[in-house]
Amino acid sequence: MAKFGDSYCWMIKDDPSVCPYIRPGEEYLINDVNKRIREKCIECEELKNDLKNLGEEKGPLFGTFSTVLDEFRKREQKLEKYGKSLKVKEEMFDTMAHLSTSLKLVLDLDEILYKVLVAFTAGSSFGFNRAIMLLSQKGKLRGYFAVGPKSPEEAYTIWNDISQKNLTIVDLLIFSPQLFQKEKEKFKEVLKKMEFDLDEGIFKRAFKTGMIPRVTSEEVLPDVIRGFYQGTPFWIVPLFSHLKRPLGVILLDNFLTKREVSQEEIKAIEIFSTEISLALERGLTYEELEEKIETLEEANVKLKEHQELIMKLREEASIGEMVLQMTHSFKNPTIAIAGLARLLKKKTNDPSSVSKYTDAILEEAIKLEKTHKDFINFVKTKYTSEKTPIDINKVVELLYQEKKNKEKSQGVNFHLNLGSNLPLVLGNDYQLYNCIENIVSNSIEAMPDGGELFIETAEEDGFVSVGIKDTGPGISDEVMKNLFKPFFTTKTIGSGLGLYTAKGIIENLGGHIVVSCERDKGCNVTVKIPILSKEVIDEQNLSSR
Repeated sequence: MAKFGDSYCWMIKDDPSVCPYIRPGEEYLINDVNKRIREKCIECEELKNDLKNLGEEKGPLFGTFSTVLDEFRKREQKLEKYGKSLKVKEEMFDTMAHLSTSLKLVLDLDEILYKVLVAFTAGSSFGFNRAIMLLSQKGKLRGYFAVGPKSPEEAYTIWNDISQKNLTIVDLLIFSPQLFQKEKEKFKEVLKKMEFDLDEGIFKRAFKTGMIPRVTSEEVLPDVIRGFYQGTPFWIVPLFSHLKRPLGVILLDNFLTKREVSQEEIKAIEIFSTEISLALERGLTYEELEEKIETLEEANVKLKEHQELIMKLREEASIGEMVLQMTHSFKNPTIAIAGLARLLKKKTNDPSSVSKYTDAILEEAIKLEKTHKDFINFVKTKYTSEKTPIDINKVVELLYQEKKNKEKSQGVNFHLNLGSNLPLVLGNDYQLYNCIENIVSNSIEAMPDGGELFIETAEEDGFVSVGIKDTGPGISDEVMKNLFKPFFTTKTIGSGLGLYTAKGIIENLGGHIVVSCERDKGCNVTVKIPILSKEVIDEQNLSSR
């Protein structure tokens, strides 16, 4: 009972036993009746019953007190509700203000999406449990990024961590590439499956109306959407460019808290989505510009390479034209001189001074023919650029077959030893043949009275090697110093371009030539060419199809 003797509990002071609702620390309410009525009795059912009884006992005047108390309580509840609503709105607009400031100078698409989805899922303002971004690409909506927990346990861990660290919305909006990748990886499988047409059911409705629909499991949904949300309602936020072109959608849900979204929140999200759309369009445009700049830079590099190639081809064409003119002017008189000298020698049987002169003319004509041949080979090998995978054994075998019979008359014995299963090299078969042929010819010419010539191939340290060894007289240190200089020769007939050309060919392929000689014991020349990698072989095979 609220009545003690002739008085009521809410009128008695100085007695701790009259109110069982006074908690430790509230003892000051025992003596201050007015405060006790405001802080405790207003909400107490005992007071309501007392006023009702007084109305019945004392008349209608006391009965109005009960009515006034009821109305007071209703209005207080409304004020409390409005206060909570106002607090939520303040938090929402605070979030929007912070996000607006945070997005102003951002151009990176990932950072924009990270900040936007975090703003939707952070704090008690919007406070959605999850947010998923689908971007519009070539007439399709494709899953790009998502934020939020995947289970109640994970949600508790996240919320507890934010609470312990006392993180504010400003802290949460700081972009972290590591967290971005972590969240994206977490939702990778479902994002990969989320691919829809822009005019597909629920998305068509959102883009057509521009509104934010609440979608439930009763509607017709794509299987991946139904499987992901499993009966949980969600909201679709459509995003448009300034020309009303669909940019994408944000999917929001509260699969854990089951909280519904008020119309005030929907209106705030609609306002919010306009700024998000502007930032998203800016990010997409910047990303597109970056791609175009990269494409232009690549095109510029290729154009520069093509210009250099064109200049080189023009230069080579000029050289080729000059060579053709020179060889034409050079070849015909040389052939005529040599032919006439041979004819004159046949018709001159008298060993007089005339015969001596014809011999000299013929010898010089042969030198010119040899020089002409070497020069033509030099030009051909220098300006032949096509490269293919080559089996070096086949090149050496062909050279061996051509040389072995021809040199028998000189008394040179060939010894061929080809390595088995040698890897391929990248080069031009004409160039490589000419290179090895030059070295072999030099070795043969170094043994005019006959000797032994050894040719072998092998694989060593990432190279395919070709070794050519003769039993000739060797060469001096002075000759060795000038061996690979153009037009240097110790032969009476020769241009001095053979070894120079061979060295250039091998070095252009990334290889090298090593020469070692010993007086009266011969010379050993080793040609090393880099092994062709499997990747290059695959590329060559693909390009040849």
